[in-house]
Amino acid sequence: MSEFLALTTRNIKIFLRDKTAVFFSFLSVIILLGLYILFLGNQFKMEELNGLFTDQEQSFFVYSQMIPGLIVINTLTISLGNLGNVINDLEYKIMDGFMVTPVKRFKVIFAYYSSSLLITIALSWAMLLAAWGLLGITSGIFFNPSIILNAALVIVLCSFISSAFMVLLTAFIKSINAFGAVAGVFGTVIGFTSGIYMPLAILPQAMSYVSSLIPFTHMTILLRQIMFVQAYEMLETKLNAEGLAEINKYYGLNELGVLGQQIPLYIILILCVALSLGLLLLATKLISKRISKK
Repeated sequence: MSEFLALTTRNIKIFLRDKTAVFFSFLSVIILLGLYILFLGNQFKMEELNGLFTDQEQSFFVYSQMIPGLIVINTLTISLGNLGNVINDLEYKIMDGFMVTPVKRFKVIFAYYSSSLLITIALSWAMLLAAWGLLGITSGIFFNPSIILNAALVIVLCSFISSAFMVLLTAFIKSINAFGAVAGVFGTVIGFTSGIYMPLAILPQAMSYVSSLIPFTHMTILLRQIMFVQAYEMLETKLNAEGLAEINKYYGLNELGVLGQQIPLYIILILCVALSLGLLLLATKLISKRISKK
């Protein structure tokens, strides 16, 4: 156990010491945040709400549906950034040094998983708190503590699923250069295909079907449902049922199902967790095979 903890700590320290890797892990989030502030933020404000709510209240609505998407992207890019240690250790034969020690191979591999998961959870929680503070200061409306607590718990689930997918992706990447290229564009691609950058309601139906096959879409919907509760309560005071239904559709709060089939969100997420466990086992086998070839 001590070897496993030492390796996990080692991986975390290496990632945090590399300021460039940490920065590029946040790059997709920074790009998305810039797009919202400069171009997209006003696009998400609904004209029907003008006169009913103040600008600050409408900003709170927009950012309550935006922040969950940012956090989900964060769980992807941070876990992928930390897993660059796997590629680096393989390419520079650092892994060979571990293999000649009494430490079991599975402990070495699982130390990469655990470090990625812990860093992803910690930095995503930090981002949640930062978003809470910044949104509260700019709009004058702070999320209720219960919302932050529930969101923090969902972040753990999202981090586990995202880390599992990123571990498998890392198992197929052969070099540091290729890893850098993948890490640079992956978050952006997922942002578009999961309805994070643009609402699925304004995209073709075929795009919704594609998005419904991506776990990150459903993670975003769950987090939005939690973090939009307070905004929804404010909207309920002045909108009728038809107006609220339009809000649900436009802000991506409705459950999507899979390929047009109505499947409850909790079942989809259970399947995602099961799939993640399978991906971890597969990634372990692939990485172990690569180590054996060295």
